[in-house]
Amino acid sequence: MPPSFTYDHRAIEARWQSIWQQTQLHEVDLATTAQPFYNLMMFPYPSAEGLHVGNVYAFTGADIYGRFMAMQGKAVFEPMGFDAFGIHSENFAIKQGVHPRELTARNVKRFRETQLQRIGNRFCWNHEIQTTEPAYYKWTQWIFLQLFKAGLAVRKKAAVNWCPSCKTVLADEQVIGGECERCNTIVIQRELEQWFFKITQYAQRLLDNLERLDWSEKVKTAQRNWIGRDEIDGTVQYHLRDWLISRQRYWGPPIPIIYCSRCGTVPVPEEQLPVQLPETENWLPQGTGNSPLADIPEFVNTICPGCGGAARRETDVSDNFLDSAWYFLRYPSSDRSDVPFDGAITAKWLPVDMYIGGAEHSVLHLLYSRFITMVLHDLGHIPFEEPFERFRAHGLLTKQGAKMSKSKGNVVNPDGYIEEYGADTLRTYLMFLGPYDQGGDFCDRGIAGMRRFLDRVYQWVSKHKTSLQPNPPDLASQRRLHQTIHKISEDMQSLKYNTAIAALMSYFNVLQSKSSIAEVELKSYLLMLAPFAPHVTEELWQQLGESGSIHQQTFPQFEPELLIIEQVTVAVQINGRTRTTITVSPEASQQEAMAIAKQTKAVQWYLKNQEVQRVVYVPGRVINFVI
Repeated sequence: MPPSFTYDHRAIEARWQSIWQQTQLHEVDLATTAQPFYNLMMFPYPSAEGLHVGNVYAFTGADIYGRFMAMQGKAVFEPMGFDAFGIHSENFAIKQGVHPRELTARNVKRFRETQLQRIGNRFCWNHEIQTTEPAYYKWTQWIFLQLFKAGLAVRKKAAVNWCPSCKTVLADEQVIGGECERCNTIVIQRELEQWFFKITQYAQRLLDNLERLDWSEKVKTAQRNWIGRDEIDGTVQYHLRDWLISRQRYWGPPIPIIYCSRCGTVPVPEEQLPVQLPETENWLPQGTGNSPLADIPEFVNTICPGCGGAARRETDVSDNFLDSAWYFLRYPSSDRSDVPFDGAITAKWLPVDMYIGGAEHSVLHLLYSRFITMVLHDLGHIPFEEPFERFRAHGLLTKQGAKMSKSKGNVVNPDGYIEEYGADTLRTYLMFLGPYDQGGDFCDRGIAGMRRFLDRVYQWVSKHKTSLQPNPPDLASQRRLHQTIHKISEDMQSLKYNTAIAALMSYFNVLQSKSSIAEVELKSYLLMLAPFAPHVTEELWQQLGESGSIHQQTFPQFEPELLIIEQVTVAVQINGRTRTTITVSPEASQQEAMAIAKQTKAVQWYLKNQEVQRVVYVPGRVINFVI
């Protein structure tokens, strides 16, 4: 095989990732660009294990939609960041015996440079955020203060959920079947003074707004059930409880409150934010009901901003779900240090146009994000009250029929597959596994088959690229092309990626059987494949001598008149004698032709309830009922 016919995925993917980075292909001028489209995916927490194939499944499905919208002329903003504060990160640091700050920095680097930059997503890295950076959590603290000043953040004594293993309180939503969602330890009740957000004041509004949101129905149902409105003897009650925000841990944003014996509970002045998380080697959770910050005198002891007297700081940190309840507002304004979010930029790019993520976040993350957005709207900070116009929940991947989990040891690491088969193969294979909203079973044999398909495409383009016919193909070929464009466009819009890929494979078989290929057929094919396999299509586009990226081209448009399938006249015979005719598609099956024929009066009269012994069908010509 000539060298130019060999699909070397390692060289191709490394080259194009480098070029895209150098040319800033995926970056967007948020201030000046027209037709904004905010394409959001749930940012990961950087665990030491790295991304698993389920993350790649989620991110790829979201990216394909973003690439498709970019080819519809939209300016797609697709940011990425790291949700690195919280119990999950800290517990792993405890297991490893490494300070969470050090472990987080190491893991973020690995996620970004050895995984996220290799999967082929159009991430806008210029707007990356990390929840652990003071430049970010300054504004998380600012949001706490806005709720405090509005009377929505209150400190009260209450019976709270306590995890003896994590040594901290948990919100109701973080207790599943009486167990801690993080470590599965049985949760106990303790009486403690804690900070709460009064989300219950928004219960009815959170419920009512679900009616108008374009979200996956199972996610809306989960939220309705959690809010849980009941009417008992004319009294309205809700299952929803106020959001417990305090955590007696180290790894989180300190709650920006000061306690003064003279002035009482005093908010930290906004100009003094951020209240920085202090460096300490004694960061392990105590189990006493106090955060490790309580043992750092230079942090605790401070001056009251009201009277100037001696005072002490709040030593709890806030729940990491507060960090992720507003991150989508920060991405477009990540370059601003003077405000949490720029007014004009926020009004232009938000609410988010498309959000794709896991259904397991139906209650915690999505409900909290809606609440924080409503509060910020009511306080006059943003012009909208719902953060996500559309939300789609993706399915889950399994391995040999079982849900992937660390305890079962069946979690698939994508790195080896990217190395052996390429990111394009992995992307396309994952999307082909099953309906995107349902998931599928990961199988090594299947990924090898997808690699063979991309090999065939690469060799086919290499073979025909110098002998393309400039004129349009014959009418039948044009019809097939436009039917394929229509099918794939519809499937992409509704995230039916597996059937879109099946249509691409079917159409490729048709093209492969042709001795000569029209330029429009080959180019249209590459353009339709591009969102799934961005590297190899970019390479082949360049090999065709095209200037500019394939990802900046317009997605092929179908001509409605070419979707109309021509009809043919078929003679209908009874025992070999023609009795009538019917009009059917040239591709009509015997079952379709029989069904249409049996609806005619002539056939109904001649058959007269007699049993048909056999049927002879010649497509496009005749159907004969033998009785």
